[in-house]
Amino acid sequence: MTKKERIYELDIFRSLAIMAVLTIHATSQTVVETKGSLLYLPFLFLNTFSSFAVPVFIFLSGFVLFYNYMDRPLNRRLVQSFYGKRLLYILIPYVLFTVFYFIFQLYKRGELGMPWSQMATELGQDLIHGTAYTHLYYVIIMLQLYVVFPLLLFWFKKHRSIRPWIALIGLVLEWLFVYLNKYGFHLPDPQYIGQHLDLGLPKGSLLLSYLSYLFLGAGIAVYYDRIKKWLDVSPTGLKAGKGPIWVMIWILWLGIGVLHTLVWYKYNTVGSSLDSLVYSLLRNAHALLSCIVLWHMSHAIYYYGPRVLRTALTSTGACSFGIFLLHPFILYWYREWFHGGSSLKYAFNIFGSWAAGLLISWIIVYAAFKYVKGSWLLFGSNPLRPKAKSAKRSPESSQYM
Repeated sequence: MTKKERIYELDIFRSLAIMAVLTIHATSQTVVETKGSLLYLPFLFLNTFSSFAVPVFIFLSGFVLFYNYMDRPLNRRLVQSFYGKRLLYILIPYVLFTVFYFIFQLYKRGELGMPWSQMATELGQDLIHGTAYTHLYYVIIMLQLYVVFPLLLFWFKKHRSIRPWIALIGLVLEWLFVYLNKYGFHLPDPQYIGQHLDLGLPKGSLLLSYLSYLFLGAGIAVYYDRIKKWLDVSPTGLKAGKGPIWVMIWILWLGIGVLHTLVWYKYNTVGSSLDSLVYSLLRNAHALLSCIVLWHMSHAIYYYGPRVLRTALTSTGACSFGIFLLHPFILYWYREWFHGGSSLKYAFNIFGSWAAGLLISWIIVYAAFKYVKGSWLLFGSNPLRPKAKSAKRSPESSQYM
C-alpha cells in the first residue's frame, strides 16, 4: 500500500469554512434586528451566502475519510482504530462542551437551582440531540457519519462499478429524502398540509440532509489522482485552457448565492409563493459549488498567496474544531458588552463580534495545544504542523506527505 500524499491546503479549506460558520453566527441576530432597515439586505446576504458552512465541512470529512481509508484493508483492526480515534477526539470534547453549555444556559436563564433529576433528564436529551447550544447539532451529524462510514466504505470497495456514480448517487438519495420529508409518503394535493417524517431529529441534524456533499467528497477522494489538476487552480492550468471552466464555476457560485439571498429577501419582506423545494435547490446548488470554489481558493492561497496569509490560515484551520466548539461563548459575551448605537457603529460591532469570535477562540485553542497537556480532551486531536516548504512548488509536481 503506497503512502498517501498529504494535501496541505486542506487546513486552509477548514479555515475558510470555519470563517463561514462565524459569519452565520455573528449575523444570526442581526438579520432579525435590522429587518426593515438599509442594513438588512447586506447582512442577509452575508448570512445566506455563508450557509454553505456545514455542507462543505461534511464534504471535507467525506473526502478525508475516503481518501485515507479507501485503499486500506477493511478489517477489525481498522474499524477499532477508526472508532477509537473518534471516541477520543470527537465524542469526549462534545460531551464536555455539552455539559459546559448546558450549565451556561441554566446560568443565563437563572435556573441553576433546577432539581437534579430534571437537570439530568434535560442534559441527556441535549447530549442525544446536540441541543445544548445552537451549533452542537453538527457533532451529531458527524457521529452519524462515523456510524455509517464503515458500511459505506465496504459498499464502495466491494462494488467498484458504482464508483464513477458516487456523487450522483448521493445527490439522488438526498433529494429523495428532501421530497419524502416534505410530503411524507403522500402525493401532494390542494387539501394536503404536509407531514414531515419523524426520525427523532430535525431535518438539519440528519446526515440524510447532507448526502450529496458527503458522496461528492467520497467520489473526489476515489478519483483524486485523476481529477486534482482540475480542482487545483494554477498558472499551468490556465495556460492549458482550464481557466474558462474555473471562471464559469465561480460565476455560477456567485450568481446562485446572490439569487438564493434575493429569494429569501423577497420572502421575508413581501412574501413569496415559491415552493419550499426551490429554496432547498438553491442552497444545495450553491453549497455544492462552494465545495469546489473553496478548494480553488485554498490551493491558490497555499501555493501562490503571501506566506503570512498561508501561515495564519493554516493555523486557523488546524484549530478549527476547537474554534467551532468555543466561539459561541465568545460571541455571547461580546454582544453583552458591545451593542446598539448608530448604523455605522452597529455594523462595526457585528464585524467586531466576528473578529473577536475567531481570534480569541483561535488564541485560546492554539495556546492550549501548545502549552496544556491533555488539551485534546476539550479541543480534539492536537494537529501535526506541516513541514515548512523550502520553496513554492507547482501543484502538478508537488508531493504531499
